[in-house]
Amino acid sequence: MITTAAILSTGDELTSGKVVDTNSAFIADRLSSLGIKVTAVLKVGDDREALLWAMREAAGLGEIIIGTGGLGPTADDLTSEVVAELLGCPLVQNEEIAVALRSRFDARRIPWTVNNLKQALFPQGAEILPNPVGTAPGFRVSLGQNKNLLWLSGVPQEMTAMFEQTVVPWITAESGA
Repeated sequence: MITTAAILSTGDELTSGKVVDTNSAFIADRLSSLGIKVTAVLKVGDDREALLWAMREAAGLGEIIIGTGGLGPTADDLTSEVVAELLGCPLVQNEEIAVALRSRFDARRIPWTVNNLKQALFPQGAEILPNPVGTAPGFRVSLGQNKNLLWLSGVPQEMTAMFEQTVVPWITAESGA
C-alpha cells in the first residue's frame, strides 16, 4: 500500500518564474484523490548537482517519487543520466524506442539529428513509461527499500496523459485496490 509521495519538477523555466509549475499541482491533486499524502514538492533548475540533491531528498520523503521534466534531446535535459548516477548504473539505449523515434520523425518529415537518440537512453533496468502524446517516454525504477521513482515528461499535456494512462494504474495495482 502506497501512502506517501514526493513530487520533483526540474527545469530552469520553472525556477526562473517564466513558467508556472502546473504539473506539481496536478500530480498532488491526483495523488490526494488516490489517498496518497504528498510530503513535499521540490523544484530545481537544469543543474546536475541540484537535481541529484533533490532526488536524494525526495527519496527520503516518500515511498514514491514522481518527477517531471528533463527527458528531451537537449544538453540541459539531465534526468536520465542523473538517475543512472543516483542508482550507480549505466544508461542503456532502448532500441525499440530509438526505432520508434526515427519512424515518428520520418513520418512527420522532421529532420533527424543524433541528439534525438538521447530520448531512448534509460537507466539500466528501468521500466519504460510510454508517452502517447510526445516523443520522450518516461520510466520507473526501484530505489530499493520499497521505494520507486517514476519520471514523466515535463510538457503538461504529455505528463497528464502519461500519469493517467500509466501511473494511476500502477499505483492502483501496487496498492491492491
